[in-house]
Amino acid sequence: VFAGGNEFVCNYRFRQPLFGGEQYHYGIIGPDGRTIRPSGKEYVKAIEEFEMLRDAYEPGAKMPEAHQARRTAILYNPDNRWETENQPQTDQWDFMGHIKKYHGILKSFGAPVDIIDESKEFQDYPVLIAPAYQLLDKDLVDRWRRYVEQGGQLILTSRTGQKDRTGQLWADAFGGPIHDLAGIDSLFYDHLPSEMMAKARFGEATYEWNNWADVIEPRAGVEVLATYADQFYVGKAAVTRRKLGEGSVTYIGPDTDDGMLERQTLKSIYDLLGIALLDLPEGLTVEWSKGFWVAMNYSSETRQAPVPVGAEVLIGSGELQPAGVVVWKD
Repeated sequence: VFAGGNEFVCNYRFRQPLFGGEQYHYGIIGPDGRTIRPSGKEYVKAIEEFEMLRDAYEPGAKMPEAHQARRTAILYNPDNRWETENQPQTDQWDFMGHIKKYHGILKSFGAPVDIIDESKEFQDYPVLIAPAYQLLDKDLVDRWRRYVEQGGQLILTSRTGQKDRTGQLWADAFGGPIHDLAGIDSLFYDHLPSEMMAKARFGEATYEWNNWADVIEPRAGVEVLATYADQFYVGKAAVTRRKLGEGSVTYIGPDTDDGMLERQTLKSIYDLLGIALLDLPEGLTVEWSKGFWVAMNYSSETRQAPVPVGAEVLIGSGELQPAGVVVWKD
């Protein structure tokens, strides 16, 4: 929570309940009201560590430029989750899995990520991802356009813009409101049974998908980054990028299981901007908050955190056991 930039956390429960529907919800204190449970011991340890961080805190610390350059936002609206889960069209569709996949890719890049809603300023972020943003209106599309024209990198993914805010298809071309923005003449979607996989090609690599894919007919001058490699739409565009003003709009049609196609696409955008990325292994997360670097190991394997030589290590060490944490200052 601290590493993510939050100021306050309220948690429960203090004592494990004796009755009711949450009897097996551990507490800081056990059901006897006296014994500190393992989670309570971790709570005490965290309090002691925060005392150490307060002593080392330097007001006014600035986020390092290389980390700031990777700052990215994921645009979220719960209506999109409700709508796609209410009418998933395929039992393989997983809205939160779709968002978490992009979030996980960004964290492997070492990018600071904010989950934002439409009340926030898009211009604060070099890169903005709107995953499966199915419900929208003209005002949002106009805001996206201004963001891109002023230098923003906008990434749209499958199922974006297919319906209005009331959940109705447009009396227009399918996904019509985003066509001009993304440089699309037309598109249609497909998904396959769970036992079948299809392929898309990005450069020399081939990636498999079967959850969902928007098949794109791009306008002249729009760059095609990936194409479908089989099925009756072989050769059709799978991932496109349209340059618009000072920025660009990238449309990622397929939703893959392993996220490797999406990872390659996102990496190409940061490469285009000349932004240096980390290459963190699965489960290792690195954050910067209030002058401190924090690395956490969410995997089941030992991980080596990228602690620079000569850094002041305040908590832990660079060799992180599962669930381990290290905090350091440059």
